[in-house]
Amino acid sequence: MIRYEDGDDALLTIFFDVMENRFPHLQYLNFKLVYDFKKRIKAGKTILANIELASPKIKYFSQDEKASEGYDYILFIDKKAWELANDLDKKRLISHELRHVFIDEKDKPKLIGHEIEDFYQEIELNKDDPEWSRNLIRLVTDVYDQEKEIAKDKQLYKKGN
Repeated sequence: MIRYEDGDDALLTIFFDVMENRFPHLQYLNFKLVYDFKKRIKAGKTILANIELASPKIKYFSQDEKASEGYDYILFIDKKAWELANDLDKKRLISHELRHVFIDEKDKPKLIGHEIEDFYQEIELNKDDPEWSRNLIRLVTDVYDQEKEIAKDKQLYKKGN
């Protein structure tokens, strides 16, 4: 089974909407959008999305007509989370990841952690549903767990026949 897949038109549409409305200052950067089919856990928490700085090697190998200088960042979205999330939660997920993008005084792309200012902005932007992330994580985790049980049952069935 494949692990990654390029983002589709639905992901691109929502990504560019978030960029245009919340992060217009980042529109000159090149982003690669990728679905991840594997459940990821870090420090005991399910990861729905993450953004990585493209290494010089990735920048070189990703040069093409879409990204003439290569990609600056790679945004990974858990495919199951994307399929289960509503449009507003999809925007929230992308927005949260884009808050990690930072351009330093030398115009070099960087990543930053969770800043206090962003914490307050996130609270304000999500005051209508402050538990959106936890609820989506719970839903995604439940679906992954159900799939695991189904796979286990299939294995037991195969052994019994």
